[in-house]
Amino acid sequence: MPSLTENIENRVRKLAKPSNNSQGLQPLFEAVSNAMFAIEDRQKLTPDHKGRVDVRITELSDSSKVRIEVEDNGIGLDDPRYKAFCEVDTDFKKAKGGKGVGRLFWLDAFSRIRVESSYDENGADKRRAFRFELNNDEQIVTDNPKGEAADRYGTLIQFVGLRGAEYIHHFPKRADTFLRYFTAHFIADFLMGNGPEVVVQIGDQIARYPKEVSDLVIGKPLKTSDFDTEDFGTLSIVGFACRPEASTGLDGNHQLHLLADGRTVESRKIDNLLGLRSLSAQGEDGLFFHGCVTGDYLDKRVNEGRTAFNIPEKTLKDLTRHCVDQVKARFFPDQLAGYLKERRENYEAFVRRHPIYGFDETEVQLDRVPFHATEPEDFAAGLVKYQIRRDESRTVAMQGIIDQLESSASVSANFSDVVLKAAADIHASEKLALAQHVVRRKLVLELVDKMIRRVRQREGKEDDYHLEKSLHSLIVPMGIRGDDHNERKSRAHDLWIVDERLAFTRAFSSDKRLDVLLKEGGTDFRSDLIVWNLAYGLGVTDPDGDPDNVDISEPLRKMMIVEFKRPGRKDYKGVEDQIEVQIIKYLSQLKNGEIESFSRERIRVADDCIFYCYVVADIVGDLVHQLSGWQTTANGEGRIRPLLNAYRGSIEVVQWRDLINDAWLRNQASISAAGLSRSRDIA
Repeated sequence: MPSLTENIENRVRKLAKPSNNSQGLQPLFEAVSNAMFAIEDRQKLTPDHKGRVDVRITELSDSSKVRIEVEDNGIGLDDPRYKAFCEVDTDFKKAKGGKGVGRLFWLDAFSRIRVESSYDENGADKRRAFRFELNNDEQIVTDNPKGEAADRYGTLIQFVGLRGAEYIHHFPKRADTFLRYFTAHFIADFLMGNGPEVVVQIGDQIARYPKEVSDLVIGKPLKTSDFDTEDFGTLSIVGFACRPEASTGLDGNHQLHLLADGRTVESRKIDNLLGLRSLSAQGEDGLFFHGCVTGDYLDKRVNEGRTAFNIPEKTLKDLTRHCVDQVKARFFPDQLAGYLKERRENYEAFVRRHPIYGFDETEVQLDRVPFHATEPEDFAAGLVKYQIRRDESRTVAMQGIIDQLESSASVSANFSDVVLKAAADIHASEKLALAQHVVRRKLVLELVDKMIRRVRQREGKEDDYHLEKSLHSLIVPMGIRGDDHNERKSRAHDLWIVDERLAFTRAFSSDKRLDVLLKEGGTDFRSDLIVWNLAYGLGVTDPDGDPDNVDISEPLRKMMIVEFKRPGRKDYKGVEDQIEVQIIKYLSQLKNGEIESFSRERIRVADDCIFYCYVVADIVGDLVHQLSGWQTTANGEGRIRPLLNAYRGSIEVVQWRDLINDAWLRNQASISAAGLSRSRDIA
C-alpha cells in the first residue's frame, strides 16, 4: 500500500539556521551530548565504568578543512540504537528529552560525516561503520570499520568541513573562542558534576572537564528543596559560588541556567535581579553565582533542537525572577541584608543631594526603582516617570478645580477638601524644588569658600595661576559670550554670587578682549566680566519675551564691569595695577564704541550709561595704600569711589569674604528652610 515518504533534503533545509556562535556550535554540542548519554547507558549496566568523551579538532581556522572527532567509550551503536539512528524523529531518547533530530543538524552543518562504533551483541564484540550523507535516496552508506572492535566499546564520529553560509560565519575559528562557548554551553552539566570526563584538544591546547569548571567552584553546592509555584509547577535549584572565570563567554556575571531533561538550554544573566555585585564564600570574595534550574515545566517546553524553550519571553522573565527570589531568600540572606542596608543608605544620600526625588516614603521609592539600583543615575532613571505622573496628576487636579469654578454647575460639597489637597500638593512640590535649588547653591558656595582658602594658602606656588583661573571659571566660564547661540562652551554660570539679578543673564562677556566685543575701536584690553542690561541682566528683558535675544531697540543704559583679583594678592606696584586707571580704560572703550551682536547688528551704548564697576579683591598689601583715599562702604570693609565728569556710576572694591558671606546671607532663609546650615563664615 502507498505510504508517506521523507524528503530529507527539504527537512534539513527547513531547520532553524544559526544566528550566533553558540547556535553555530549546536550540531557539535548534539554529538557531545549523545556521547554523554551513551556513557550513561553503559554505566547502567556497569556502574563502575569511568566514562570519557574526547573532542579532537584540527584546522579550526579553515572552514572548508576543519576536522572534528567526537569519541566516547559508551555503550556503542548497537542494533536498537542503530535502528533509532536510522529513524527520523525517533522517540528512542524521549525519556531524556531527545527529539530525534539532532543528527539532522549534522547534515545541515558539515560536508562529510562518518560514524564508526563498537558494541556488544549477546556477548560478542561487534562493530559497524557508515557515512552519513545529505540526499533523499540514501543517507546512510555502509563503510568498512577501521578500528579494532575488541579495543573498547564506544562510538567515533568524524566531521569534516562546514557547509552553509550561516555555519561558516558563526562557527568559531579560534581555540579560545571555541573553548569559551563550549564551556558556557555545558557549564551546568560540569557544575552539577554528573557527567563523564570530557577532554577537548585543539591542536596542542588541551582542556579537561569538569575539572576546568569544578576548580572554579568555591564551597559546597547550594541546594533548594523542591518548591511549588502557581504558574510553573515544581522547580528545583542547585546553586554554586564560582570564581569570575566561570562566567567567561556568558552575558553578565551571575547566571541562571535553565535545564531541560538534564541539559542546558538557556543561560540567563541575573545581575540586576540578584543585586549583589559579587558573593563571598569560604573566606573568598568577588565570586559569581551560577544556578541550575530544573523542572517538569521546562522539560515539556523545549524546542526540537534543544536550543530554546517554546515559552514567551515575558513568561521566561517571570520564571527567572521567581527563581532569583528563591535564591536570594535561601542562599544569601546575610549578604542580601547587607546589600539592602547599603542600598538604602545610598538612596538616602542621593535624596539629600537631589531632594526633588524625595517625593514619597523611602521604602515606597526603593520599591519603584530596579532592585540593582545603587547609584544616583539608577535612582533618578527609575523615579523620573513617577515624578512626571505625579506632576501630571497635580496639573489635572488643578485644571479640574479651575473648570469647576468656570462652569455654571454648583460646587460640590467636598470642594473645599479638593482645593486644600491641591494646595498641599503644590506646596510639597515647591518645597522639593526649593530644596533641590538650595542644595546646589550651598555646594557652590562651599566650593568657592574652599577655593579661596586654597588660593591664599598657595600664594606664590606653581599651581597659583591654575587655582585662580579655576576660581574665576567657577563663578563664570572664561572666554565666552553668553548671548552667542553658537558658543560651544557651556553658558551656565553662578553670577548670582555677585548679584542676585544676574542669576539668569545671558547678556555677558567673560574674559573676552574688547576688540572682539566692540564693532570698532576696540583694543586688547580684557575685562574679567562685562554684563549689560538685557535678558534679566540688570532688570530689563527682551520685549518679545525671549531672554536669549538681544534687545537693540534702545541704547544700553546700564552696564556692570567686574574684575576678579586673586585672593590674598598683595603686589599692585605696576601702573597697570592701578584699579581706577584700569577701569577707566574699559569705560572709555565701551562708551565710545558699540557692542556687535551675533546677528551683525550693533547695540548702542547711551551717552548717559551708568556703569556699575566692581573689583573683587582682598584689601591687603599695596591695595591698602592705593585705596586709602577712597570712601569705605556701609559695612566698613569695602571701598567705593563715584565716577565723575565723563562717566556716571561708581567703582566699588568688594572683599572676597564679603562677596561670599553676602551670598550666604541672601540664601540663608532658603538654606534653613531646606534643613541645611553653613558650618562657618569665610575669614
